[in-house]
Amino acid sequence: MIRFGRLLLLAAFSLWATGPMAFADFNTLLAPVSGAPKRSVPPAAAPAAPALVAPPAAGIAPALAQAPLLLTDGELLSAIERDLPKRYAIQGELRVSLARPWVALQLQSPDFFAECVQLPPSGLASNMPVIVRGVSGGKIVGEWPLQLKVQVWQDAWVAPQRFERGQVLSRGMLTIQKMDILREPNPLITEEQDISGFELAQAVQQGRPITRRDLVERTLVKKGQFVDAIGNEGALSLRMRAVAVEGGPAGAVIRVRNVDTRKEFFAQVINENQVQVRF
Repeated sequence: MIRFGRLLLLAAFSLWATGPMAFADFNTLLAPVSGAPKRSVPPAAAPAAPALVAPPAAGIAPALAQAPLLLTDGELLSAIERDLPKRYAIQGELRVSLARPWVALQLQSPDFFAECVQLPPSGLASNMPVIVRGVSGGKIVGEWPLQLKVQVWQDAWVAPQRFERGQVLSRGMLTIQKMDILREPNPLITEEQDISGFELAQAVQQGRPITRRDLVERTLVKKGQFVDAIGNEGALSLRMRAVAVEGGPAGAVIRVRNVDTRKEFFAQVINENQVQVRF
């Protein structure tokens, strides 16, 4: 019993002597080892500043997507108007339109031209069917049957008032007006044509253009008019009074009747008062 008590006392003393050291050693184990890298928690990242975009340099536009190349009705008609004068002798201002709507066609190349590969045998007209071939980038892009409306505008002579049949015309009596010559069934008399020596074969209403159908050569000798008939045959010369059985312009051969003998014969009109007898 005494021995057990001594052992218990010895153990208590050992604990009292070594306690501070044990705790010290435990704290030492928790301390960082000398020379080891220190672990640190990174600070929270600051919010990023918005990026600044430099403005484009002067004169440089931002890149845009290339627009598609379209063959519109206007471009097609312009190409046709350039081709038609190669097919017809056209004098005046040519205007062409389409009778039916045109759907724009996409092209692969900006260069384009058209040629009329089939035309009506009757010639240029206000309404005409054609077949047009389109070429772009050196390749045929299509052949299209089209119905064209065509106009050709020229300066033409117009009657400022009603004129009666037989009226002898002059430039000072008429006015100039732009007319679509294809709308008239008969060819118009245009400004550059000389109308001297002609008269009206029929009455012309006010505001109507003068056509070739309206004009005939001016009649110098009229039917029933008295004229001097002259003739030469070798050294023989004769002159007689005659009456015109029919009228005619200068150079026309008409029938005349001798006033005295009532005999009819042919003579050529020289001027308003004379005819040349033909033997």
